[in-house]
Amino acid sequence: MSGSSAPGSGTHGSSCAPASLELSPQTPPRVPAGAAPAEPASTGATAPTPRTCLPRRCVPRPPVPSLDALVDHPSLAPRGLIARGRALGLAVGATTLAGAATFAWGQAERHFPVVRHIDVPVQSSPGMRGISVLQISDLHLYPGQEFLVDFLGRVARTEKVDMVVSTGDNLGSADGLDLVRAAYEPFLHLPGAFVLGSNDYYSPRFKSWSSYLRRDPRLADDTFVLRRGLDGDQQHTDLTGAGPEGGALVDTHTSAATDGDSHLRPDLPWHEMVSDFTAAGWVDLSNRAATVEVAVEGPDGSSAQQPVSLIGVDDPHLDRDRIPDPDPSWQDPRSLRFAVAHAPYVRVLDGFAREEPDLVLAGHTHGGQLGLPFYGALVTNCDLPRRYAKGLHTWYSGRLSTQLHVSAGLGTSPFVPLRIATRPEVSVLHLRPVD
Repeated sequence: MSGSSAPGSGTHGSSCAPASLELSPQTPPRVPAGAAPAEPASTGATAPTPRTCLPRRCVPRPPVPSLDALVDHPSLAPRGLIARGRALGLAVGATTLAGAATFAWGQAERHFPVVRHIDVPVQSSPGMRGISVLQISDLHLYPGQEFLVDFLGRVARTEKVDMVVSTGDNLGSADGLDLVRAAYEPFLHLPGAFVLGSNDYYSPRFKSWSSYLRRDPRLADDTFVLRRGLDGDQQHTDLTGAGPEGGALVDTHTSAATDGDSHLRPDLPWHEMVSDFTAAGWVDLSNRAATVEVAVEGPDGSSAQQPVSLIGVDDPHLDRDRIPDPDPSWQDPRSLRFAVAHAPYVRVLDGFAREEPDLVLAGHTHGGQLGLPFYGALVTNCDLPRRYAKGLHTWYSGRLSTQLHVSAGLGTSPFVPLRIATRPEVSVLHLRPVD
């Protein structure tokens, strides 16, 4: 019939033609010659346009891509996975950059030592005069640390001090002796005193960073077997075989390493360093007491002698400390009284406090060496609380108290050659008698 749709092609058809079937447009009815074309019937609606229908097909789910496929074709990964991967990559990159920047800063900071001036009030008595004391600590000198030698040369030229106290750890390797000699040479004309630290006896060795977080970090160090003797008369341990003939002081209780390992025997030239110091008139306070007369100017410009009574211990970090009986000068009202140790372990500070010194001097902590701005030291490498890691504080032991100054020192271990938020330093301590 003219004007009818092909089967299944209308708008109300219920089936679709095969995909390969092409439907032609409808052929208009034939018009006799001379006749006017018939007007299409007006139905008020446009005739439907024929369309092609594709057969219904069951589309299967896409397979889950394998890891290899994700690597070869990253666009196959789900959007969430891609976002998380990008975030993780950014975080890793930022952490790496922050770590590199921190390391670079730590490397730079260790090259900028400072001089800290600290006023220390002491109880005045008739005839007592104030003095200025330069404390040098933890040089850890080894080749490449010449900038610290240059810095101490500038200190010698620019700072006026009356006395020098070295609180140990001067050597960083067996090749550091000449640097130590050059560092101290400008000060040897002054009165001086010293104690030794573990890195005056033993070369530093690599340790796990976690060992510094222990309550007692010495337990991570197998040189712990070389500890103090059985009585209070311990002197420097001679493990070099030089014997008394070479001028060495011998402690027979620790004259051999228990396991025979060579790394448990002191390998640094501490003998030579001690000889240099004592030849200049400096006093060795390793488990000893001494008195030093310090020349000071009086109010009228005249010179006077200020007695300084000292007690000290060998390195508590090696458990070699023995607090000696003070000299009789300790009871002289005119005397300034100092107690000196390398490592400020609590037992030593409490023992010093019982002697009631005017000032306790120590080093060892490096001020924490790795600190956080506005937080301070992370560790002290001993049982000293972190708030005492550097600077001048009052140390309380029961009802007793004393002033404690812990130097952040100058050097670093060759295995951790950086300082963060803890600049290297020397301290000039101005002791001022007050009423």
